[in-house]
Amino acid sequence: MKGKWFSKLTAGLLMSSLLVAGCSNSEEGSTGEKGGPVELKVGTWAGATELKEFQEIVDQLNEETDEYNLTIQSIPADYYKKIQTMASAKQAPDLFWLSQEYIPMYAELGVISPLDEYVKDHKEVDLDDYFEGPLAIGQMKDKLYGLPWINQPIMLYYNKSLFEKEGVEVPQADWTWDEFSKAAKAITKDTDGDGKTDQYGTNIDGWPPISTWVWTYGGEIIDKDGNVKIDEPEAIEGIKKFDELINKDKVAPDKTQSQNTGGPEMFKTGKIGMFFGGAGDDFEKQIGDSFDVGMTEVPHATEQATFSWIADTVMSSNTKNKDVAAEALIDLTNAMHEWKILPPTKSDLENVADIRPEKEYALDVMKKASEYSRGYNNQSKQAEIDTAIWQYLYEPILLGDKSPEDAAKETAEALRKIIGQ
Repeated sequence: MKGKWFSKLTAGLLMSSLLVAGCSNSEEGSTGEKGGPVELKVGTWAGATELKEFQEIVDQLNEETDEYNLTIQSIPADYYKKIQTMASAKQAPDLFWLSQEYIPMYAELGVISPLDEYVKDHKEVDLDDYFEGPLAIGQMKDKLYGLPWINQPIMLYYNKSLFEKEGVEVPQADWTWDEFSKAAKAITKDTDGDGKTDQYGTNIDGWPPISTWVWTYGGEIIDKDGNVKIDEPEAIEGIKKFDELINKDKVAPDKTQSQNTGGPEMFKTGKIGMFFGGAGDDFEKQIGDSFDVGMTEVPHATEQATFSWIADTVMSSNTKNKDVAAEALIDLTNAMHEWKILPPTKSDLENVADIRPEKEYALDVMKKASEYSRGYNNQSKQAEIDTAIWQYLYEPILLGDKSPEDAAKETAEALRKIIGQ
């Protein structure tokens, strides 16, 4: 949700000044006893239950090899601030996790090493098995800087029981935004007769990202060549639909109400009919028998598209034993494909029902979404870009303060300044 998203963005804004000192090519960090396994540290934001599960994976890998020994370095709070501080001191973990918005900056500053020579012809790495979107976020200037361990496309969850109660057709995989809007308006109503809407079709409060509309209308925010496109006709059409849902159709609670209660909580308590959530969200478990949950693909206009949260395992440029560290990175990443959903590889996607049985009902739609889900086109200043989009476009439209055209124009101007166009 937006609060967590912006805490990450704020941390990202601090990064440039702190990482420059960590770009030395000196090889420090990894240690190992001569003749014994190489000692490698793995940085993770995992905490509590997730950390325990990750530890089990690491323990199993350590048992299966005498080449390396992995030790987890858990950083459950202020992860990026602490990673950047360690990188500045050339003490970053040998391997660590990075979410997609940070990979370009770390690669550009030389904090992480390219993996191409290690994965080329490796028997345990098939780059063709990866879905295009997840693999692309680790690629910069024809070099591969990370292997993805999760692909979390945005899906459309819906309250099947509520749809049936209201006599509205449940969401379909081939729904257009107009069909979505029609259903959302039919769900939105004052159920207790007090003159105030208390049941909504959906929730839009900073989440989902604006790309949800821009991409499905054939537009781009910034294209693969680094050109700002958010003020072009296709993107503006998507922004118009975004504005229409909020300010004309009024199918979502206002910003204050939504953020006070929380979109996920409103969905779980039956206050909204449709919610844009990650494929791995555990709504099915949390809702239990309260109502029937459904999942399908995000609606579209001219193109099917959905944003995906993606994270990679990367290797510090300062790790001493790169050959062994790369081997550990490959083993660890492959093992995580059997832990987290959705895996970024086509072959491992078949295991989702074993990993999370409650998701089996939606396996087909998750497979389809995985084929076209993606992250943003790589930009080293993605944190600043995201902040500008919120400041000049997303929030003003949420508040009804700007037209889509004006918001797109001002956002484009801000983005061009950020990336130096």
